[in-house]
Amino acid sequence: MQKIIDPAVVATLNRLHQASSKEFPTILKGLTKGVFRKLRPEDMKDAYIAISRSQGEFIYDLLLQRKAKNIVEFGTSFGISTIYLGAAAKATGGHVITSELLPEKCAVARQNFKDAGLEQFIEVREGDALQTLKNVPEPIDFLLLDGWNDLYLPLLRILEPKFKNGTLIYTDNASFRSAQPFIQYIHSNSDKYQSKRIKDAKGGSELTEYVALPTTAFA
Repeated sequence: MQKIIDPAVVATLNRLHQASSKEFPTILKGLTKGVFRKLRPEDMKDAYIAISRSQGEFIYDLLLQRKAKNIVEFGTSFGISTIYLGAAAKATGGHVITSELLPEKCAVARQNFKDAGLEQFIEVREGDALQTLKNVPEPIDFLLLDGWNDLYLPLLRILEPKFKNGTLIYTDNASFRSAQPFIQYIHSNSDKYQSKRIKDAKGGSELTEYVALPTTAFA
């Protein structure tokens, strides 16, 4: 597995992973707001809710293997996952477009990208992803879904025309109930998608490939 060696990227990721490892009380505080009403993104404005280091390293290695250049992300948060994407884009000569609803998180993420020396490889689009990601360039090489789970399927329907044979989709929290419409759509369209669960812990994750033609990606 290829690992990130850039000192600025490694130092920034170490700092952010350390901070996110202590956020359970913050997440719990946010979740309590959803006891009497539906949770809202702003309930988690102070939480990283980030992918793990092992997930990030897996994605980074995968992107380098596939030489992915046009990388799209839904759910920037404070930018941990995006830094892995940006580091890969720097290595492949690519670019990342990522979307985050909350302005406060966008501001922190942009600073983290500067700290990692990756700001020139990452474009942060602030606002509703169903709007901000409408006009991403095509074809998309890699899509990371790590935002509000009930938007996974509507966002997929918007981006699907921009997929090519071999487009990869990494879905975090794939076992959550709100992600099931997306998962069911993927699994019920086996003529277009090959998909497998690659992680069961921490909400689970799924790796999917768009297959306009036969592929051996999961052989």
